[in-house]
Amino acid sequence: MTNKPFFKWAGSKYRVLPHILPLIGTPTRYIEPFAGSLSVALNVVALEYILNDFNNDLIDVYKCVMYSTGFINDCEKYFTANNNDIAFYYFRNEFNNTIMDARHRAILFVYLNRHCFNGLTRYNKSGEFNVPFGKYKSPYFPRKEMENFISVFSGQFVEFSAGDFAADELYQSVDSRTVVYFDPPYLPLTDTANFSDYATGGFDYDDQVRLRDLAVSLANRGARVIISNHDTPVARELYSSAQITSIDVGRFIAAKGTSRKKVKEVLAVWN
Repeated sequence: MTNKPFFKWAGSKYRVLPHILPLIGTPTRYIEPFAGSLSVALNVVALEYILNDFNNDLIDVYKCVMYSTGFINDCEKYFTANNNDIAFYYFRNEFNNTIMDARHRAILFVYLNRHCFNGLTRYNKSGEFNVPFGKYKSPYFPRKEMENFISVFSGQFVEFSAGDFAADELYQSVDSRTVVYFDPPYLPLTDTANFSDYATGGFDYDDQVRLRDLAVSLANRGARVIISNHDTPVARELYSSAQITSIDVGRFIAAKGTSRKKVKEVLAVWN
């Protein structure tokens, strides 16, 4: 049985774990620099986990779940009688104006994730969360998944960090016992299909090249390195030095059900 993440997340790899997990195996050290919902990390058996994301709000939630007493109960309180647009926009505004209280902001982030449209995480140029109300009949509170998150990582060495995927401190101990899995913001399939604004600043082609160069350098240090991306000519050119596998993945981002179809992705593997 696989462990489910507690966040709704665009591009979650939960449905394609059967393709990814065999490539990862059971490393001593597992590094995931684009943590997202951690659907992969939650199902990797390792002794050490180094989990990073550029989105500081996301990482703060993970730290609170693991280390802040009563956090899950406090999150659940917001799922009672707050499933309406008035409450949603009130709490979204509160979230955008809560800077210093990381714990309270983390609670609001969990609420927003389960009540906003399609569970999207998106910010405007001012760094404000701007996803609209989702209008769900009964938003699910993921207590079971949050408690399981604690169970999976308790007793292991786990390091959570927020920052750039290429930060040196993420890779200080990389060796042949290390697996690094990169799940970056994807190359767009079309000019209008780029969801790279999940964190302020975006992710452009130069970042994709920087990622590929990092992957090659880590592989040269003995690590197994895996990158997911859309199966496009640009991706295949970028990853030409890797072993490439193409897989079909269901896409559930589009607003219209008729647009929710399968697309091809690549898994590029070095070493």
